[in-house]
Amino acid sequence: MRTKILFRMAASAVTALLAMACIYPYPVEIERGGEYPLVVEGDILIGWTTTVKLSHVRPFNLTDYKSIPVVARGYVEGEDGSRVEGTSDYAASTSEKGILYFDTSDLRKDQRYRLHVETFPQEEGESHVFESAWLMPCPAPTIDALSYSRNADFRELWIGLSMHCNGAHHFRWSFNETWEYHSDIHSYLDYIPSKAYWDEYTGNWETEGGHYQEIFPGNYYCWKSYDSPSINIFSTVNQTEDRFEELAFHTIPLSDKRIQSLYRITVQLAAQSEDAYNYWYNIRQNTSGQGSIFSPVPSEMASNVFCISDPSVQVVGYLNAAVPTRAILYYDNLKEGFYEPERPHERMDTTIAASNIPVADNLYKSGFLPYRPEYNSLFSAEPSDYTWALSVCIDCRKQGGTRTRPADWPQNGHI
Repeated sequence: MRTKILFRMAASAVTALLAMACIYPYPVEIERGGEYPLVVEGDILIGWTTTVKLSHVRPFNLTDYKSIPVVARGYVEGEDGSRVEGTSDYAASTSEKGILYFDTSDLRKDQRYRLHVETFPQEEGESHVFESAWLMPCPAPTIDALSYSRNADFRELWIGLSMHCNGAHHFRWSFNETWEYHSDIHSYLDYIPSKAYWDEYTGNWETEGGHYQEIFPGNYYCWKSYDSPSINIFSTVNQTEDRFEELAFHTIPLSDKRIQSLYRITVQLAAQSEDAYNYWYNIRQNTSGQGSIFSPVPSEMASNVFCISDPSVQVVGYLNAAVPTRAILYYDNLKEGFYEPERPHERMDTTIAASNIPVADNLYKSGFLPYRPEYNSLFSAEPSDYTWALSVCIDCRKQGGTRTRPADWPQNGHI
């Protein structure tokens, strides 16, 4: 894998791509006595699964949730009469949590589509029917490559994107990160409070090459995943070329456990219509505090989703149709060695007698775990003492991960 990167791009393009706006609560003006506006989030993605999230805005002065998920059903309709029904979990036709999924993987790219949704009240209110405008899918950009490099000056791993725009000028992108990491101390011990002083991990054994080996012993190896919450948009209107080459769009500190072992990033890039881009651009200006007093609030922005059963019902959101493209990049620290661990946690190791269960229980409740048995001699059958340390140093789950390895993760943890 090539890891030395030369960044060549226009300064304006860098600024546009790196300007990201997180999704923050935003003001929506509601007429007194009116119905809470429906919020529509999602795009019709040709060739992939379309996800549409539906909720109702709730004013901040109420004491409970700020948004209300809705019960809904719907479908994506094509101009040729094709119809894809939405499901909440690929097994039901009604969404309990306000999320509808549509299998739009086999739809044509050369015709228009629209979204049709019917909502049902959970507490009070009326059922309504909503439809989007007819939308022509934006063409798919081409991701030529994802690449990475080590920036020694900033102590960061830089991830770069090379792409062709294929005639489009406005884009929205997102990414998912998944990584494998391990705790600081490798322990084979499992503590069972007040039942037994200690026990060795005994599961997860398998045969490989005629030898027995333990897979994922204890709570040493974990996996964690993260979806970018940001709304990332950029435009190439002022670009002279229809491409970007190795554009740095994401950085990771070299001390971050995301790159301790094996790291994967999946990038999704989709073109946007000019109207959709302008909508998200205004959202970004409002949420980042860069908008002027004349900037429209979201409730004043034109939506392309309409309530056809009651035109007075407000809708917040803008639907886009596109053919997205995705790319995956792995970073294997065993091969590169860029990871620079921070100073380990203060261990605060303590050793107690194996028979002292009350003290062990108190240590466990205080956030400690045993990790090493101590023996009086080489001939001792049972340990006389155990050494304990903070559980965050032993149990990888304490850092937010899970012991469940992703089904598509490389079997040996390397590429």
